[in-house]
This record gives sequence, structure tokens and C-alpha cells, in this order.
Amino acid sequence: MNCRQARELIPWQAAGSLPGEERTALAAHLAGCPACRTEFAQAVRLVRELRGAFARLPEPKDEVWIRTLARARGIPLGSLDVGSFLLGLSIGLSVRGGKVPLTGELKIFGHRVPLFEIEGGAR
Repeated sequence: MNCRQARELIPWQAAGSLPGEERTALAAHLAGCPACRTEFAQAVRLVRELRGAFARLPEPKDEVWIRTLARARGIPLGSLDVGSFLLGLSIGLSVRGGKVPLTGELKIFGHRVPLFEIEGGAR
């Protein structure tokens, strides 16, 4: 792992959400790279400070939640369409000789976020 790759992973590790293999590779790099260790220490301090600041914020009052929900009425705040994905995957895998496109998406605050799209997925 080089410094550029390590710097991409440092924020994830500082937040405690880096998967095992990448965590191990990053730890090995940090053991031999003082510059990246310094950056990692700064990221850990930043995460700690941010978590502390958010913990000190007062809880929103009930009327704030009511106004937020009223404004968001009709706009889905988030959804994951697993059923359609599994149906599409099942159909795609069962088709012989033809190609069926497979897609997966996530909707956040009413916006479509494509996860993947495979044209002519299964054969």
C-alpha cells in the first residue's frame, strides 16, 4: 500500500468502519510511515471532537420533528427495493439463451442512487 491509498482509507479507519483486510493493510503501512501516522492521529482527534460536539447538542424538540415530517410528506426519506432486485435476479438467472438486464438502486430523500446496472446480465 502506498501513501495515496492509505490516505483514502484513514478517515474510514478513524471512524471505525474499515473492513478487516483493508484495516490490516493500513495498519502495516502506518507502522512504517510517520507521515501517514500523523495524518491518522489527526483524523482520530477530529472524529473524537466531532462525536463530542454532536453529543453535546440538545435533542430536537418534538415540534421540529413534526415540521420536518410535514415538509417531507410525500417524499420518501429512504428506501431499498430488495424485493424487486431479488425478483429480477431470480428471473435473470432462470432465463436460458436470452439476456436480461439487472439493476439495483437505493432511493434517498427521493433521489435515485444507482448501485449497479448490468446490461444483459444473466444468460
